[in-house]
Amino acid sequence: MKMMKWMSILIKNSSELKNYVIKIIVISIVLNFVWEMVQMPLYENFSFSAKTTVFCLLASLGDAIMILIIYFIGSALFKNYSWFARINLRTIVYIAIAGLVLSVSGELIALNLNLWNYSSLMPKLFFTSIGLSPILQMIILPILTFMIAGVLIRSVNRM
Repeated sequence: MKMMKWMSILIKNSSELKNYVIKIIVISIVLNFVWEMVQMPLYENFSFSAKTTVFCLLASLGDAIMILIIYFIGSALFKNYSWFARINLRTIVYIAIAGLVLSVSGELIALNLNLWNYSSLMPKLFFTSIGLSPILQMIILPILTFMIAGVLIRSVNRM
């Protein structure tokens, strides 16, 4: 019953929810695209070309989807779709753990499917074959995304 009440609140405020989602998507694509381009030397067969740029853009879209997953699970967990508007230690811990789980899962799948391989420059996560850079990316950038989106939302609400 509580879930139904929460869902009805989401539906009533769908334009606000849409606004939040758009902000999160745009911010996360921009941040992740920059990160993806900068970390390219850590992967085998990289070159700064149109093909690499398109690949990084597509990867950024995938990263944005993962950040939206973090957002929607956080909305259910905190029972508040604007939970990121005021970041605190609890939300940072949630975002970091969710980012870690999603990135480790994603990297394991990508490596097993041979979607990409790391160069010798890629630092590894402790005693695994998983690259450290994409893990840090999905811990740091979601936190930054939600912080920036929160600042934008608070500034609009003050007007």
